[in-house]
Amino acid sequence: MIKVGVVGCGGRGKGHAARLHAMENVELTGVCDIIKERADELAAKLSVPALYDFHEFFADVDVIWDCTRGFERAPVVIDSANAGKHVFSEKPMGIDIESADRLMAAIQRNGVKHSYCYSLHFTNPYKAAKAIFATGELGELVSVWTRRYMPSDMRPRWYGDQSLSGGVILDFQSHDLDLICSFGGMPRTVFAHSDRIREGVKADEHAAVTMVFEKGMGFSEVSWWSPVGMSEFGVVGTKGSVIADGSGRVRKKLDGGEEEILDVNAVTNVDLSGSIGERQTDGSVRDLASLNETPEQHFIRCVEQDLDPIVTPQMAYNVLKVVLAAQTSADTGVSVNL
Repeated sequence: MIKVGVVGCGGRGKGHAARLHAMENVELTGVCDIIKERADELAAKLSVPALYDFHEFFADVDVIWDCTRGFERAPVVIDSANAGKHVFSEKPMGIDIESADRLMAAIQRNGVKHSYCYSLHFTNPYKAAKAIFATGELGELVSVWTRRYMPSDMRPRWYGDQSLSGGVILDFQSHDLDLICSFGGMPRTVFAHSDRIREGVKADEHAAVTMVFEKGMGFSEVSWWSPVGMSEFGVVGTKGSVIADGSGRVRKKLDGGEEEILDVNAVTNVDLSGSIGERQTDGSVRDLASLNETPEQHFIRCVEQDLDPIVTPQMAYNVLKVVLAAQTSADTGVSVNL
């Protein structure tokens, strides 16, 4: 039984706490928030203790589940790591590289497990395409791209303050940039443009980022503004491509072959280490080493079995560097070399 304490009882914390509370191999020892009413409300709902200082968890937990805001992250992770606790965090790693450097040093110094909720690695069609690409079936990378519009008015919320959230590139698009880098690696060059559309908005709410890798390119466009929501994704290789066009279909075609409509329910079982099991007549995939897991289930399994998480601290650190480069490019109008 893994003992977990959740820090931060806002929207993200409520969701994580509920999922952890439902897991048979997890004991949720309590929830914590500096706002007493938030901690009390969630604690009462889940029938667990309420805490108001996360340091009080250290005597009786294995894992700190950090659901604080990005600009609050470093002290929680650093103090928890120094106490020898494994830490799972919401994203991003931070809003500046200096605090991220201190956080990384604490994790490395203490040898604890640490991961971030970059959930596209666990979500179709991204998970499926990543696994297919890893087999080499699509060849070398030509292009990988995302377009995700999530209509949201952030003006009344802390997300709508660029100095706190980092705007749409850091808070939302970092998911996409992290995923794209898992195909292409760390980019050589980043070029970006961002915009603020609504009157009185104080954070970027629409952005496009282009990345050039050693081999291939990546592109992502995201929006909190667009009144029409949408989600599209694709990866193009030298031997074939996988495209999710927003229709609910995942289309795959190899050069010279027939187009295949992937069964996304079966594809959710693709092994993230890169191997794909034998497809059965009913569309299922068998003999896979990796489980079909949520981010919560995955990190708890990594703690139990002493495994490295799919999303590593280095990945979160790298995507923060890409985000900061994109913000600099958007501010200056010129590309940034990394």
